[in-house]
Amino acid sequence: MAYFLEEVGVERIKPGMPLRIEVSSIPGFTGGDFKSKVEDIVDNLLKAGMPSMKGRLVPMPVGVMARISAVDKKSLYVFYGYVLKNEEEGNIPITVFNIRGKIRRIQRRRFLRIQFVSQGALRILGTDERVPFMTLDVSAGGMKIATKSSLETGVMVGVDFKFEEGLELKNQEATILRESKSESEDLHVYGIAFLNMPFSMQDKIMKFVFKLELKSKGGKEE
Repeated sequence: MAYFLEEVGVERIKPGMPLRIEVSSIPGFTGGDFKSKVEDIVDNLLKAGMPSMKGRLVPMPVGVMARISAVDKKSLYVFYGYVLKNEEEGNIPITVFNIRGKIRRIQRRRFLRIQFVSQGALRILGTDERVPFMTLDVSAGGMKIATKSSLETGVMVGVDFKFEEGLELKNQEATILRESKSESEDLHVYGIAFLNMPFSMQDKIMKFVFKLELKSKGGKEE
């Protein structure tokens, strides 16, 4: 697999981290996929900016359980929490979650990465939105892409991409791990981490990357 899981303590969750909050539908509340950020965290209490969807703040029903993803520069943290209350703190609307269970860090394994420019597309999971992109580099663990679209870190996507004839990804599950500085004002640059990739596909991509590296150094392909 292109990632590994590690159980970590609550101290890894820091103020300012962007959050993705997923809530299932319940009677009287349609649920959905919401954006937020960490305002503060004390023990197992997470104070988050009141979640929003399409620019609108949405108070969470007290007692509802949410799947929460937090992102830093290197990793994605996933955990569950239920809503304790919605309130204002210093004129900032916040939602307080009680973290339940363990916090798991999803971190990419290190693979050989090589520059490779080609075209692909991704789809934001749960929507019909397709986003074209250009790769800047690739590995068996993920890729760096440039796109004209603005994406949220922590968002789950499906990737369609062709490395070469007979080697392509079709709706490969991945996450937008981080945003990098772009040299162009018209483009956004993101690091994508593959998730749940079969070993067989991972091996094929590794062989493809090694082949490109060998070729770039003037070696002969077998």
